[in-house]
Amino acid sequence: MVAPFDAADFRRTLGYLPTGVTVITTTGPLGEPVGMACNSFTSVSLEPPLVMFCAGNTSSTLIDLRKSGTFCVNVLGSGQGELCRQFSVKDIDRFAGVRWRDSQAGPELCDAIAWMSCSIETEHVAGDHVILIARVTGLRAGQDEPAPLVFHRGRFGSFCETAGPLAATGALPRPAAGGGTREP
Repeated sequence: MVAPFDAADFRRTLGYLPTGVTVITTTGPLGEPVGMACNSFTSVSLEPPLVMFCAGNTSSTLIDLRKSGTFCVNVLGSGQGELCRQFSVKDIDRFAGVRWRDSQAGPELCDAIAWMSCSIETEHVAGDHVILIARVTGLRAGQDEPAPLVFHRGRFGSFCETAGPLAATGALPRPAAGGGTREP
C-alpha cells in the first residue's frame, strides 16, 4: 500500500530527477518578446521531429504561445542560472538586460548554447498544466560544447560525464539474468 502524499511531497520527490533547463520564447501580439523558464522540455519523436513541454494553465506566456503558434527553445548553459531565474519571475520585464536576436519562431537568446524553432502541433490539458507538442522546424547549436544547465532538488548545477560510454547501440549492457536482490 502506498502512503498518502500531498503536493509538497510530490514536488520534493520529483526534485530527485535532474532536468535540463530551457527558456521558451515567442513574440507577443504587439511584436514584443515574451518568454518563460521551462524544465519540462523533452523530445517526443525523431520522425517527424517532435518535442514537448508543459505550461501552467494560468501562464500569460501560454496565451501568447497559442496566438503565435510558434516558439524558440533556448537551451541554457551551466553558467546561466540567474538568467533562468529572471525568466521564472512573474510581472517583470524578463528581457531586461538580455541580449537576443529576432527569429521567425521567437527571440533567440544570444548566450544560449542551442536553439530550436518550433511550431505547435497539438496540446493536451493535464491537471493544472497544458502539454504542448510541437514540430521542430529548425535548429542550431553553439560551436563549442559547453556544459548544460541542470536543475536538481531546487538548485542549479551542471552535467558531469561518467567514465564509461553507452554501448554502440545507445543501450546500456544488460546484466546477467538473476543478478538482482529483492528487498522485503
